[in-house]
Amino acid sequence: MDKKVDELMGKIKSAIPGKSFLALMDEGGKILYNNFHSGLNGNIKNFAPAIKIMDVGDYHIKNYDKSCLIIYKVSDSLALIAESYVKEGLLIFTIKHLAENLKDQFLEIDILQTFTNMVEEEKEAKITEQLL
Repeated sequence: MDKKVDELMGKIKSAIPGKSFLALMDEGGKILYNNFHSGLNGNIKNFAPAIKIMDVGDYHIKNYDKSCLIIYKVSDSLALIAESYVKEGLLIFTIKHLAENLKDQFLEIDILQTFTNMVEEEKEAKITEQLL
């Protein structure tokens, strides 16, 4: 799955004009991809509660002095987080366009991630049972 995520995020990064940073995160806070700079890197997980209550296609914008950050819900449980040094309107337009055109790829990753999470939870439950 990592290869699929890397390929998808490479397409997205090349389509966003200017310097940009990206992350792909599920609503539980698990980061599937991240190339953010160290200043925001640790804070990305703080977006998980907002992602849980968003619907597919919803987004939040945060403007900084020289950049703009968007959290865009791309599937039932995944959000694309992008920070770029372009104007807010251009970033919104680009991310919406990419989310629509790459919808099937996001859905595939969402399904794979859901399955992976279920397997991990089962393993944790078995380990807990063995310890008790």
